Amino acid sequence: MFMESTALTGSVEDPVSFAAIKEQLEVAYPGLTLSVVEVNGDGELHARHGGARVFWIYRGEGEAYLPAGYRTQEGDGAELPGEYLIEPASAAFRDMLNQLEAGFDSLSAEAAAQVRLILDRRRNGKFVGDFSAQLWALDHIARPWSADARVEKTLERLFLLPGEHGYSVKQTGSYERVMTGDQLVVRGAEDIAVRGDFACLSIEKTDQGASHISTARRLRYLIDTAGGCSFEFDPVRRLPLTWRIDHPGQRGDGVNFVNAHVVNIPEELSSTHFHPPRPPRGGLPQTEMYLVLDPGDYGIVNKDREAAILLFPDLRDLYSYERHALAPGDLVLIPPGVGHRGLDVFVNVLTIPGFKPHNEVYIDQDIRDLTGGAAPYNEAGLARKNYDRLEDFL
Repeated sequence: MFMESTALTGSVEDPVSFAAIKEQLEVAYPGLTLSVVEVNGDGELHARHGGARVFWIYRGEGEAYLPAGYRTQEGDGAELPGEYLIEPASAAFRDMLNQLEAGFDSLSAEAAAQVRLILDRRRNGKFVGDFSAQLWALDHIARPWSADARVEKTLERLFLLPGEHGYSVKQTGSYERVMTGDQLVVRGAEDIAVRGDFACLSIEKTDQGASHISTARRLRYLIDTAGGCSFEFDPVRRLPLTWRIDHPGQRGDGVNFVNAHVVNIPEELSSTHFHPPRPPRGGLPQTEMYLVLDPGDYGIVNKDREAAILLFPDLRDLYSYERHALAPGDLVLIPPGVGHRGLDVFVNVLTIPGFKPHNEVYIDQDIRDLTGGAAPYNEAGLARKNYDRLEDFL
């Protein structure tokens, strides 16, 4: 059975609609608190309940103080400032990467694309960045990944290592710029000194004081994994907070309680899908939130397209759908079991407890076949279907 909660649309800056979204989320996920935080001038970000708290800037900009000795896995996009030094990679890790390079031709085409993204993070005997997203992708690729058993084993071993490598260390403390789309994290009794004029959406996990992510994740320092597009639309896909997976086929949620992907979604590439109320690999059901950002903050060109979202609230009746225009500051809550498709929108997609592996069911073909094309679907998405029949979930 589907959960009774419904999709909600509103704005982070409208107290009434935000309160409704906050209530529904917190009832569905006890131990989480949703809030909006404004920074005007000097201030501090901290956890209200001693848990792990994540802040996503959706408007404005400012600065956050990062001390000497601060370690971060940023830097696989634009290079970090000169006061950061990349930590040397261990000899054992370098050997693993060399084994993957030597056996690269043994990889399947799908696996090779992900391994290349990992290998390209090498910097003269060092390694920079977080490759958790590539491990998540590998977990979705048919095995064997490699025709060489040794290479296959090396890839399996990588799943134990994403939190141990890729760090850069700050040599002197200073304030650094933060802006729309950036993410900050505090844990327990920590705080972050901030200044400027900006607003954040925040989620705190009140009963968990740890987080596997570094304090700051700024979009400019993160690798862009979006594919090229032939139409007049700037593709962007950067992953400030990805799913941490410990081994292929992992079940449950592990340390994950929220993920964030900042994406510019073109209508041509967007597939209608939903997240089942009973996840195939267990753990909590997946709720998604769209926090709409201003593409102009990044010079993104969307050629005057209207940002919108399509919602299919009842998968038993695909004739019934909603289209909502979206603007910066809007917030959409999408519970499990609700079909959705973003259209021409620059958005921070927040998921609780995260982007769970093998947890998307694509339904463009179902929409076409069951409505005879009366409801909107994406022709390009017809080949994407995780399960044989939609009614398996009804």
